[in-house]
Amino acid sequence: MKKMILAVLCILLAASLIGCGKSQAETAQAETAQAETVQAETEKPEATSAEIPSDEARTITDLGGNVIKLPPASAINRVVVMNPPSISMLLSILPDTKKIIGANANAFERANPEILEKMFPEWQNVETGFMIDGFVANTEEILKLEPDLVFYYGNMQKPGIENLGIPIVDMMIKGENNPEKVSVAWDNLMREIFEVEASTTLAKEWEMSNDKAQKALSTYEGEAKSAIYLLSNMGGVITVFGSGTYADTWFEKGGLVNAASDVKGQSEVSMEQMHEWDPDYIFVFKGTPASVMLANQVKGQDWSLLSAYEHEAIFDIPQTIFSWGAPCSDSPLMPLWLISKSHPDLLDEDEFSKLFKAYYERVYDIELDDEFIQSILNGREETK
Repeated sequence: MKKMILAVLCILLAASLIGCGKSQAETAQAETAQAETVQAETEKPEATSAEIPSDEARTITDLGGNVIKLPPASAINRVVVMNPPSISMLLSILPDTKKIIGANANAFERANPEILEKMFPEWQNVETGFMIDGFVANTEEILKLEPDLVFYYGNMQKPGIENLGIPIVDMMIKGENNPEKVSVAWDNLMREIFEVEASTTLAKEWEMSNDKAQKALSTYEGEAKSAIYLLSNMGGVITVFGSGTYADTWFEKGGLVNAASDVKGQSEVSMEQMHEWDPDYIFVFKGTPASVMLANQVKGQDWSLLSAYEHEAIFDIPQTIFSWGAPCSDSPLMPLWLISKSHPDLLDEDEFSKLFKAYYERVYDIELDDEFIQSILNGREETK
């Protein structure tokens, strides 16, 4: 009897072990399949989307080449913009700027406050605290804003936001440093996203700008003048745009040559290097204003030895909807402004002011008075 009971117990134990082993094998197989699925998903072209009804969804391809699923434009009511210059495109396209509920603070720091008031009365109420250092975002803070769409700029701004379950749109064209191509691409993409058509597009404005610039410069027969795009002069550190930067296109369109072309990209340089280049013109993007350099009041820097100083040819790049030194919706004005400063006999300041005024009436339906235009062209004041 004991032997019979023992045999039954052995049979039951074996069956149990077989069942357990089968369960473990199935579990391992399922985990492997899951891992393969995850790997396969990560190898697919990225498609970021929130929960969008299939009958309403549409897809676009952003400037980074990612395929994005979006709801209809009418359902996009809360927009966050991480890339400062591209907000200018939204202001020129969106019928309702109240849709912009979050932005990079630099978008406003590089703009003229009076222009902002005219085009974006709500700008001071827009949330900016979600950006940690001007480039990286706090994803938890973005989620609190409950956006329908987030604009970002390349891989430097992407970490963390790709897993939010919100459509994210890359505004960076990798390797592209032509501000005309970049600004037109931004304009076209945002018009597609928000389903906005207009008789005046940035591409058309660039056509007119290029035609005007070429006609003006066609009569110039002298030696090409040199210029420096001074990206910043802050804390005694001078940074310039060398070759392979926006300066290449700006100066080519403005009939100038880049005196810093022997350095590549964005580069810190010494005052001695500036003396060696001795450019005819210096155009300042940010940091110490041109007026301070022209007064030769920058500690540890002697600007008086430069030809640009001698001829009072150090200028702040104008700031309107954004600084003209970066791609923005005012970019077609930049080459013409450069010509007005470097070749005033071909396009003087009065004529440029008229072009500036007409541009704002045509593109934004905003009338700027002559005194205000002059205040913008006079440059920035020193920040105390």
